[in-house]
Amino acid sequence: MLDPTRWTSLHARYKDDRPHRLLALDGGGIRGLITLGILERLEALLEERTGQSLPQYFDYIAGTSTGAIIAAGLARGLTVAQLVDFYTSCGEQMFESSKLWERVKFFYNADPLKAKLQEVFGAATDLSPENLKCLLLVVAKNVTTDSPWPISSNPDAKYNDPTRRDCNLRIPLWQLVRASTAAPVFFPPEILHWDANDPSKTFVFVDGGVTPHNNPAFLLYRMATEPAYRLNWRTGEDQLLLVSIGTGAA
Repeated sequence: MLDPTRWTSLHARYKDDRPHRLLALDGGGIRGLITLGILERLEALLEERTGQSLPQYFDYIAGTSTGAIIAAGLARGLTVAQLVDFYTSCGEQMFESSKLWERVKFFYNADPLKAKLQEVFGAATDLSPENLKCLLLVVAKNVTTDSPWPISSNPDAKYNDPTRRDCNLRIPLWQLVRASTAAPVFFPPEILHWDANDPSKTFVFVDGGVTPHNNPAFLLYRMATEPAYRLNWRTGEDQLLLVSIGTGAA
């Protein structure tokens, strides 16, 4: 039984034991526009055949790097057209390779993406259920611990307990997206503070694409079904649909 005080606005959607649908989005820089092209067609088909949007149809959306931007946008309720506009207006800032002296500028100046990400996702928006249309998983790399860090919005996850001072749900969504897209060399890392009063809870993050989970499909499957992650969704072709969308190779 799901706790309605934890799941809040998502409780009605997830309280019943039923088949679920997962969507995994790869990293790949500006080639995220390829992912968006596929999603644009999928969005149109879903609207035509079911009357549902992408975050209404998919119960759990995961993304790494550029996929994290798209996944977070969908989970917030943005349309594919809005995300395409974001990419076409900010793609060069986010992903294009730069000359050496421009890399120095990126590394020492204020991150030019910060204000835009706050505008798109909301400066105060965190992973609390009331801020999202569906469950979300963002993959980044924790440089401090030298390990992949998949951060989920599942309200029942161990590190999402609201009584914890280092509850994952309190991390700003824009900052998680910034961490997942902080490509080494091109952009400075993102520093996240889980507990302002505990220095040991401050970590340095870079692009999730440098982890084994640039394609987060299997990770998403595990986090949806393994008991340790506290969703325990049932497996089987009649119980779980997993759609994985990549970014091509060029």
